[in-house]
Amino acid sequence: MSAIKKVMKNFARNAELDEYLKNEIADAGYGGVDILKTPVGTRITLFVTRPGIVIGRRGVGIRSLTENIETKFKIQNPQISVLEIEVPELSPQVMCNRIAHNVRRGTAFRRASLWALNSIMNAGAMGAEISVAGKLRSERAHHEKHRAGIVLKSGETAKRIVREATSDVLLKMGLYGIKVKIAIKDAIPPEVEIKEDIEKETDIKPEEKKKSSSKIEVKPELEKPEEKKKSDVESTIIEQTKSKTNVDIKIEVGAKKSKVRKEKRTKKRDAKVKLDVSVGNKEKSDDKAKTKSVKKTARRKVKTKEKETKVEESKK
Repeated sequence: MSAIKKVMKNFARNAELDEYLKNEIADAGYGGVDILKTPVGTRITLFVTRPGIVIGRRGVGIRSLTENIETKFKIQNPQISVLEIEVPELSPQVMCNRIAHNVRRGTAFRRASLWALNSIMNAGAMGAEISVAGKLRSERAHHEKHRAGIVLKSGETAKRIVREATSDVLLKMGLYGIKVKIAIKDAIPPEVEIKEDIEKETDIKPEEKKKSSSKIEVKPELEKPEEKKKSDVESTIIEQTKSKTNVDIKIEVGAKKSKVRKEKRTKKRDAKVKLDVSVGNKEKSDDKAKTKSVKKTARRKVKTKEKETKVEESKK
């Protein structure tokens, strides 16, 4: 037998086992099976809402179930473990079986599907979709869909988030097919997580340090009377020296001020001398200008006299 045929045979056997358990443990709220092959044997985990019904008194029910599975499906050394479903409203197989059970009892399919939809959304699902198909109102087949929230249809996120299951109900009118899809919020962890606890701890730490530092008290050491006297004498000497140093500093500051004043005075005198020099220069320039003007006038008079003499000689 080839590897492909072995795989296909295992798939067919698992599907038969799932159908058998669905019919056998319907009252316990069957939610699915997980089959795992190990070197010791095959481990079968059953997901049920009421595990007490499956186990039975003193484990009688689970023993009979293991024997039936071993003989019927030829599974060597099956180890069955029963797990309880914490939130059955978020399990699509459980909700399918509940809708089928309600419809079989005589309730309207629309009422049963809406009740299941509300219970799924109240349990905290991101979205849900219930579709019922078959001879619902007449001899002709119809289908109805009831949707709430967000249900992704395609992509990698849809494969991870959305879980679906189907079940069948045989009635007088014909066969009903029920399909339930539930989108779960916490199936994929968020990319970014905000941790508020760390911020609170960082805020509290410096306050605790301050409190601890305030609580610490320095206890003064007990001194002997002789040491006390010595310390008092030393303190008085230090105070006297401090006072002397302060007086010296004051005297030095006063001397500095007098020097500054002298410098200012000398600067002012120099400025006055500069002004006097500039005044003398101006007077010299004025004298030169006056002498020039006198010379010019004398030259003009001489020239006029010479012209007059020339004119008189020409007339004669």
